Amino acid sequence: MSETIAEIRNKAATLLSPEQQQQWEQFLTPMPVAEQAASLFTHSDKPVHILDLGSGTGILGAVTARQAAPGSSVLAIEQDAKLASASELSLAQVCDRTKVINTSVFNVLLNAEFDRVILNPPYKKIRPITIPTSRGELKITNLYAAFLVIAVQALSEGGECVAIIPRSWMNGAYFKDFRKWLLDECSLDVIAVYGSRQEHFKDMSILQEIMLLKVSKRPQTRSVTIYGNITPVRSLGSQPSVQASLDSITLGRDRILCIQQQDSRLSEFKSLEAQGLWVSTGKLVWFRNRDLLSENKPMDGYPLYWADNQNGLMTQHPIECDREQWVTSNATDRNVLLPAGDYCIVNRFSAKEQLHRIHASYLSSNVEFAADNKLNYIHQGTSRKTIPLNSDVARGLTLWLSTSIIDNWYRQISGSTQVNATDLRQLPCPSTEQLIQLSGLLPTDVYTNQGLIDQTVGGLFSWTKAS
Repeated sequence: MSETIAEIRNKAATLLSPEQQQQWEQFLTPMPVAEQAASLFTHSDKPVHILDLGSGTGILGAVTARQAAPGSSVLAIEQDAKLASASELSLAQVCDRTKVINTSVFNVLLNAEFDRVILNPPYKKIRPITIPTSRGELKITNLYAAFLVIAVQALSEGGECVAIIPRSWMNGAYFKDFRKWLLDECSLDVIAVYGSRQEHFKDMSILQEIMLLKVSKRPQTRSVTIYGNITPVRSLGSQPSVQASLDSITLGRDRILCIQQQDSRLSEFKSLEAQGLWVSTGKLVWFRNRDLLSENKPMDGYPLYWADNQNGLMTQHPIECDREQWVTSNATDRNVLLPAGDYCIVNRFSAKEQLHRIHASYLSSNVEFAADNKLNYIHQGTSRKTIPLNSDVARGLTLWLSTSIIDNWYRQISGSTQVNATDLRQLPCPSTEQLIQLSGLLPTDVYTNQGLIDQTVGGLFSWTKAS
């Protein structure tokens, strides 16, 4: 029990064949991350029953067992036979009571008997499946969420689960049902988000922010511990954190979670949806409608807008690029056209490293047009009916979405590459009257620097005076 994790790794690796060593190095959970994950479990002087779900090389289970009291036991489940052998070697170094099952986690019926569950599940989108739970069947669309449902249901009363997962479950429509189930089923104890996607799992091409999540099988605790920007090279205890109530970091009926309490300057605003605005996704999926696309303006054709058409705060059409700028008149039969009028459009894809997570532009068209599916558009209709915005409202909204305060708000909501319509509907938004007032203070049809946008909006709401 006194061995370091580096010694565990070296001893186990000497027992592997060259081919197994290659597998080991390819799938090995980074040591600092493993140590940080295991450190989140509550210390206990009593032996605990540990489950390592999808154990890989068994490093997570080994670290957890090494930190546990003597007499603890580990059950590991791993589908890959070579990795299951590696798990046996890892666990044998630190625990006498171990068992490794070489099968899929979906093939094992687990009782709710584990004091600690630890996992680094595969991150893969799947066709929707349903998993039976005590609260009814639960729809799941990602493999890591399925693993988490199994993990939580394997907990004994008061048991704790720590997972290394993407942050995408915290927002968006795909994880809505899972999010509600998880928050109803157990206590959300710790959220720890890594500040960089590159200094851990470097060879896995992960496009989302990665986090440590700790939940426990008990009523919700009074506060959630939040680490907003951790690094794997230091212990968690030496890094800054805040305490927040679950309600203060939960938004809307879909229970979207953010990693920071809302900026007090935004508390006076209702959500965009509550202000009578709606966010929809562009209707044209180009690869399903290739026959509609046209490089040249066809007779009776319609404009087609892509993210490429966004130019600062404005949307331009047509432009010179490698994307077709028109659709043929047959588009009228495909339900892909939007009514003529004014809109605020938002690129659906962005990365944490971009200057702005939300790229908003004002779009005005005097004819019907098509919008690519990789664009969101904001209007004053419903999910079933698109109604264009007042021109000044659209311009004011474009300016509002381009502020630094809104960029910061969204970064607390989403760690994935997608800017979801579901999230945008919960975005704090001024009233239409205030948006109209804002539109008169700054033009959207000329280049405007970030400082001027922030200063103009801050002046309207007296933030600059208070800061």
